[in-house]
Amino acid sequence: MESTRGGAKQTAIVNEFVPLGYSVLRFDFSYVGDSEGDFEDLTVRGEVDDLHGALDFAHELAPSSLVLVGSSLGGAVALLGAADRPAEVAAVATIAAVADAALFTASLSEPARQAWREQGHRRWGDAFMKRSFLDDVESLDIPAAIARIECPVLAIHGDADDVVPVAHARLIERTAAGPVCVEVFAGVGHRFDEAGALSGLLACLRRWLPEAVAPPRTPR
Repeated sequence: MESTRGGAKQTAIVNEFVPLGYSVLRFDFSYVGDSEGDFEDLTVRGEVDDLHGALDFAHELAPSSLVLVGSSLGGAVALLGAADRPAEVAAVATIAAVADAALFTASLSEPARQAWREQGHRRWGDAFMKRSFLDDVESLDIPAAIARIECPVLAIHGDADDVVPVAHARLIERTAAGPVCVEVFAGVGHRFDEAGALSGLLACLRRWLPEAVAPPRTPR
C-alpha cells in the first residue's frame, strides 16, 4: 500500500526488461511517493482509477499490447484493471497479490468495524485510514473480477508470506477464466527481499512474458 515507483522490485523490473526492448511505465498511486494528498484518503477503487489513467497515458505514447505487473495491493489493482479493460490488457503478472479484499478486515470484530465507521478513521500502522477505505473493501469482490479475466495470468508468491497468504495465489489460479501460471517460492516472504528471491522473480517473469505476449523487436 505504501510502495512507490522507486521500490526495489519496480527498479529491478525496469533494469531487466528495458534492455530487452520492452517499454516500462512506473507510477506512484495517489497519496504515496511523489503523488499529492493524504495517505488516509487511499482506497482500492481510487488506485484502480489511477491505473486507468496510466493505461490511457500509455496508449497515447505508444499503442501496443499492455502487460500489467502489480505487487501486493498493486496486484489486486492490476487484476481489477484487467477485468475492467479486457480489450487493452494482454496479460497480468502479480507478485504476492491480494486476491480477496476480506484480507483487510478479517482480523476485525464487528464492534471494531462499527467503531471505525462511527469514528470515521482507524489507526493503520503509523498513519490512519478513513472510513472510506473500510466501505470500499467491504464492497469489493476481487474474485468476481478475476473470474472475468481471460488473458494469461502469472501469480508469483512466497510460501513464507505472512502478510498475504499464498492461498491468494491459489485463489487466482482456480478462479481466472484464462490460463494461469503459479510460481511459489519456497522460504520467501512478502517483500521478496531474501537472498536470491528478487533475481528468481525476474527470471520467472522473463520466462513467462514471451509465452504470454509477443516479444518486442530485438533491441539494436
